[in-house]
Amino acid sequence: MLSKLHIFWRIFLVFNFSIITTVGLAGTFLDDFNDGDYDGWKRSPQNEKSNVSWTVVKGELKFDPKNLPWDQAISQLNFVGNQKVSNVKDWTDYDLEVDIKHTELANWPGGIRARVDLDVGGHYAVWLYPGDNSIKLYKNPGWDINTGLVTLGQNTYKAEVEKFHTVKLSCQGDTIKVFYDGKELISAKDSEHKKGTIALCVQDKIVYFDNVKVTGPNIPNVNMSPVISKGKLAYVWGGIKNKI
Repeated sequence: MLSKLHIFWRIFLVFNFSIITTVGLAGTFLDDFNDGDYDGWKRSPQNEKSNVSWTVVKGELKFDPKNLPWDQAISQLNFVGNQKVSNVKDWTDYDLEVDIKHTELANWPGGIRARVDLDVGGHYAVWLYPGDNSIKLYKNPGWDINTGLVTLGQNTYKAEVEKFHTVKLSCQGDTIKVFYDGKELISAKDSEHKKGTIALCVQDKIVYFDNVKVTGPNIPNVNMSPVISKGKLAYVWGGIKNKI
């Protein structure tokens, strides 16, 4: 029969092995918000002090406009780095994948950004329009999505509510592509924005984000939430108990 000390060490080793194997993915940055916070993320200067809400709810990042008018609610959350990641301004060629959940079939819920210049705000952005079942790729010279906006491409998609779908923005050299649930929908050529971080962007609808993933040659191998969920830990504990 195993002693309590042996049981503890088995759980400890399994837990840390999970962390090591998750972080060890080459060139992969992950944040699934399962740790209950969004450490390393910061709001953009546009409406930075407005009373909208960014919170983590049950491992999902929720944006709530708090019924503010759209021009006061519009917001962006940029990954600016922390003690684990310090080179976000130098991210160049990478794929950004984010799970997004709509709460209503209405336009202007938001989307994702890549190659965001943290000094002036220039970026590429994917915006979803559930009311029209359309998805668009933009480029923008600054923080404000409504100033200097240029459409690089668009397509249709099947919008759904209360269900996560994966949006991918790929920036490889001057080739910019958009995918929805693994299917390529948009491809464009542009070289204005060459490097920068990632961002989540919203306007005046409640939106949920989860499982942020960035892959590329100069992306650090970091998991921002290297924890085992309660359900998984219970499974590990149950497996050990069965061997006692």
